[in-house]
Amino acid sequence: MNPRRWQRSDDALFFFFALFILGSTFSIALAQVSLGLALVLFVVIAVGRRYNPFASSLKPFYVLVGAYIAWEFVAALAGETPSRSAWILKEDWLFCIVPVGVYLLAKERYREHMVTAFAVGVLVISIYGLLQHFFGWHWTKESPPVAAPDYGYLVRGSFSHRLTFGNYYGTAALFIFGLGITGIKRLSSYKRTLLITASLLAVIATILTYSRGVTVGIGVTLVMGGVLLGRKYLTATLGTLVVAIFLVVLTQPGLVGRFGDIKKNDLDVGYEGGRLFIWENSLVIAGEHPLFGVGAGNFEFAYTALLRPDIPHYRKHVHAHNDLLNIAATTGLPGLAFFGGMWLLVLGYFWAGRRNGRFSDSERRFCLAALLGSVVFFITSLVEATFADEEVRQMLMFVWAAGLWPWYKQRDQLDVVDY
Repeated sequence: MNPRRWQRSDDALFFFFALFILGSTFSIALAQVSLGLALVLFVVIAVGRRYNPFASSLKPFYVLVGAYIAWEFVAALAGETPSRSAWILKEDWLFCIVPVGVYLLAKERYREHMVTAFAVGVLVISIYGLLQHFFGWHWTKESPPVAAPDYGYLVRGSFSHRLTFGNYYGTAALFIFGLGITGIKRLSSYKRTLLITASLLAVIATILTYSRGVTVGIGVTLVMGGVLLGRKYLTATLGTLVVAIFLVVLTQPGLVGRFGDIKKNDLDVGYEGGRLFIWENSLVIAGEHPLFGVGAGNFEFAYTALLRPDIPHYRKHVHAHNDLLNIAATTGLPGLAFFGGMWLLVLGYFWAGRRNGRFSDSERRFCLAALLGSVVFFITSLVEATFADEEVRQMLMFVWAAGLWPWYKQRDQLDVVDY
């Protein structure tokens, strides 16, 4: 195939992948249909162009991903419901987002367009979320969203749960913020305004979900970002946080009260809905099944067996409200080791890449943005099983691709033209 035809193939791949990125902000159906089409086209392109997505610099990441998936299947087959558990693992196909994203993001002609598509989607749905809070709009459902403790409604966008919205948009907000704040001197005024506005509105919409975990994650990550960017940014970040906290205390006392519940409920080991109670019983499950866990989809049954017989159904949780404990309980300690190693490795890539002297300003910019977004996600995963939430997980894979493409050094040695 001549270069012009390869260019058209790449353009088509970009179209479907950008549609996936945009669709992920509001519709899992649109996102995954687009992703499926993009993946098929990517395989054709990779075979035809002899493109190897597993470059030596990224091989450790893919080895850990492969080991994690393989052990998940081993644990599933070793459990009491092997067929059911193995079927549940179909969501692991979302890891394919990373090599497709790396391939496209390495091409300058597509890179900023992909970011723009994502930022526009986040901006529009954040605005919708704010309108939803004040007016109760919920166009995708017949019933209005849940009432907020103070006034208005809890934001959940078009997602099924406010925590899904909060974890998605909190992660997206800091990723886009990282791209915007580090691109102030390089981007057009239009692009800077789009990125900063989208990140700001996403933060506000996230706070209005009344989710404590992601609210803390945003605050911690903003401070970390300020430290990494320098004294001037740190001062501005701390000042912004002080003003934001003051406004939240003044206008959202219900959210402040939610933080007060941490001591009252979550830190009470005897409270059956508290995090310590859930985590303690999750540790029991992991301790009783240290090698293979109970298998995907079986956490609820194992957890319920540890509770009093007459406990309400809503206390029978389907996950451990913590990604690490959830992985340990369902796949055993080897699965936890692969999962934790995968996280440490990607964060290491982003941390090292943000100051890598061999990288361009654009490459370092994406590494920092991916680091900020990933840290928010990881903080939320300490109090929720965020990695098990398909809508948020697929967006995280795009964030990871954005931080990993600068490490794909083999691209310069292949017959792959950056049109």
